[in-house]
Amino acid sequence: MGLAVWCIKQGHDPQVWVIGLSVGHFFTFVVLELILPRNPRFNLFRDRQSLNDMGFNIITGAIRPFLAGLLTLIIVWFNEFRIGSDIATLWPSSLPFAAQVLLAILCASFMDYWVHRAYHTVDRLWWFHALHHSATQMHILKGGRMHIMDEVAHALTTPLPMLLLGAPTEVLLMSSLWGVFTGNAVHSNVDQRFPSWAHYFLPTVQLHNLHHSTERRYQDSNYSGTTPLWDWLFGTLSHPHHCELKDMGLKEHYMPDNFLKQILFPFKWQLKPPIQTTPDIIDT
Repeated sequence: MGLAVWCIKQGHDPQVWVIGLSVGHFFTFVVLELILPRNPRFNLFRDRQSLNDMGFNIITGAIRPFLAGLLTLIIVWFNEFRIGSDIATLWPSSLPFAAQVLLAILCASFMDYWVHRAYHTVDRLWWFHALHHSATQMHILKGGRMHIMDEVAHALTTPLPMLLLGAPTEVLLMSSLWGVFTGNAVHSNVDQRFPSWAHYFLPTVQLHNLHHSTERRYQDSNYSGTTPLWDWLFGTLSHPHHCELKDMGLKEHYMPDNFLKQILFPFKWQLKPPIQTTPDIIDT
């Protein structure tokens, strides 16, 4: 994040340094997983699903420019209605840059929290999100193990409030990078240690591992991957010092192993729902 601030102040082209920092961050965690593994049993090079994970990472990476363009069209359409109004001044541009970035992170995480929670409580949404929760081990590739429809929902809704309120491009970039970096960190298999109080404020690997538990009471908690403040506020926080993590993944192994079938199965389930789907049904 510090390097991102430096690049902004130096006036470097975001199309270059954003990609550079994101790729560098990814491979840094690849190396750290080999040097400081959190769980020696987890390894992206021995995980049979790693090739599938790479495929989903490539797909989500490819559609993001399209989604960014679609968001731009939405904002242009909205701007036609707010010209001459006070809506454009609602974003507090007079605040220090760091305060604006913090506000943007809070806005983005708020949207992410409710979208993510909806994916856990609505059957037809859960079938798309189940792919992400089918991972039985955590490593750097799991952050991008997302169904395309899951990615679309998050990509279109998370930055929308800041865009509509006229947040500066630099603030949006910093908020987006925070999401990328924390997403890598919480899904990685790197030994990370935090004091007890940190789990109330920071996105930690311990919090997110609980979210990937096969146990419903943990799976339906710790929704926000960028800050646990909303989980704390809305009563869905599972503190890792008070919870015991056993296995990760789906309690019922209904996720196919084949890459193409993993893409198609949520659409198939829309027409013919399986007997067991959401965590609510699985636990009964």
